[in-house]
Amino acid sequence: MALRDLRSFWSSLDLGRPEAARDELLRFTPLLVAQYGEIAATVAADWYDDLRFEADVPGRFAAEMADVASSERVAARARYAAGHLFTENPEATLALLDGAVQKYVLEPSRNTIVRSVARDPKATGWARHTRADGCDFCRFLAQRGAVYKEATARFASHDDCNCASAPSWDPDAPEVDVKAYVASRRTSTMSPAERDEHNARARDWINAYIT
Repeated sequence: MALRDLRSFWSSLDLGRPEAARDELLRFTPLLVAQYGEIAATVAADWYDDLRFEADVPGRFAAEMADVASSERVAARARYAAGHLFTENPEATLALLDGAVQKYVLEPSRNTIVRSVARDPKATGWARHTRADGCDFCRFLAQRGAVYKEATARFASHDDCNCASAPSWDPDAPEVDVKAYVASRRTSTMSPAERDEHNARARDWINAYIT
């Protein structure tokens, strides 16, 4: 829904006036992310509570919603993407914003689960779930059902990442290898080109775990 609204707004811009289009994107994108980010956090909190109830976890606890991505962070990404408005390929702006908006909208959802797990006295950790066709690195981070147990572990994601976090109350769940956590934090800050190069160098090591 967020990407639908982004593309609809994009179609209303006058790309022949790049300065004006940039300013409109800097105004609109943070508002869009905040609106849908709050919805995502609400859905995640409700889902956490539902799962906890279905798992018959003893004690009372209500999931805590995470904050939406700051307007400064979102605006910085939008400003970077808008640099393409001044080139011969202004459509590249939308391609970059698609990935950034998805990342920032889903961030409060993922962080709601991570934060709630850290505060729930009965939770044992959170697991990363990814699609079967997810990238090698994300599938590696999923660690075949293992959970992140460290309270300081944060959910790392790249643009267009379809991974999700899910709570676990299983005391016997294996813990994610700390190497994966460290690598995820490093890779999440890379540009797409840097991440592709990193993944290529690490592919043999990663495949040893996921094949």
